[in-house]
Amino acid sequence: MKVLVVGGGIGGLTAAIALGRAGHEVTLLEREASFDPVGAGIVMASNASRALSTLGVELRGHGEELAQMDVVRSDGTLLQRLDVGRLAARFGPVYALSRPALHEALEAALPSSVELVLSTRDVTLGEDARGVTARFALDGASREARVDLVVGADGLRSRVRSHVHGEVSLRYSGVTCWRGILEDHGLDRAIEAWGGRARVGAVPIGGRRVYYFLVLSAAKRAPAPGLAEMRAIFGGFEAEAGRVVARALEAMPPLHHDLEELEAPMWGRGRIALLGDAAHGMTPNQGQGAAMAIEDALALTQACASGAEGALERYVTMRGARVRRVQLDSRRFGEVAHWQSPLARRVRDGLLRLVPARVGDAHFARLVGPGLALAAGA
Repeated sequence: MKVLVVGGGIGGLTAAIALGRAGHEVTLLEREASFDPVGAGIVMASNASRALSTLGVELRGHGEELAQMDVVRSDGTLLQRLDVGRLAARFGPVYALSRPALHEALEAALPSSVELVLSTRDVTLGEDARGVTARFALDGASREARVDLVVGADGLRSRVRSHVHGEVSLRYSGVTCWRGILEDHGLDRAIEAWGGRARVGAVPIGGRRVYYFLVLSAAKRAPAPGLAEMRAIFGGFEAEAGRVVARALEAMPPLHHDLEELEAPMWGRGRIALLGDAAHGMTPNQGQGAAMAIEDALALTQACASGAEGALERYVTMRGARVRRVQLDSRRFGEVAHWQSPLARRVRDGLLRLVPARVGDAHFARLVGPGLALAAGA
């Protein structure tokens, strides 16, 4: 088939790789003049790393293979530990790396048959029973492509989704987030510290660098606090989280976003399929947003094996329930992490400390298992 992928982020690149490897004629449109990944760091759980491996994208050497992921209280008291190093023998490794490093690995795996078109603007789509006509601006001129299938992988504020479903209001999660990377910190495991209104995360990504995120309960589009206020807000964190905060707030973090998501997944229509954040933007609380986009790319490629007719329906059947469950679990996880009542937090923290390791292992298995099964069928 002739396939047009709109958007050169993680999901779009993965879709172009998967569809290109399957023998389809793929054109990838990206609005920027070069790949410029947004964000600081990212965690690729076992389902994501396994899926990428099936596509020839190996993450080893691009970041850090995690051995341990801890949830702690703001004072550093351990609440829950996930031994991902031990679980790797069963499910595969969990990697943490910078966004540029991930994009570099994806770009290197693009088949030479994929046509990459940068600096595209104003993509419009016209549909009929036999396919889709895409028009876009390039170098000041209007271009046109006639394709069998369009894949909208153009992010949370997707223009392709707007074409299919109209304008959609995003759901604000109730929290805002700052992100960045620290040099030479030496952290040897991933941690997330819960403090009620505020939360701090830190993940080693290789080369003695640490990806950090500072999360704060806040009103929608509230004015961002200044540096002094940030230090006061996050100053109650101790131990490793406290050291990360002190380093991170030597200046304002480079990235700041309110965390928004889609209320529910939206998958497209006819011969236009949505993928990743365009289809199901979700909160990052389980570290599965990019993983779901990567799984989408594999599933859509499998759904296209019988041709464009009915591909969307097959794709939604494969993805709908899986993605909705992950989206809702991530939403609930974030809400629990930001409980502000002292009593509720004491109860939550006490229960977390009592949870046996096998329960955490079982949750991890449920989270990554369907993606491993999908990769096995690729």
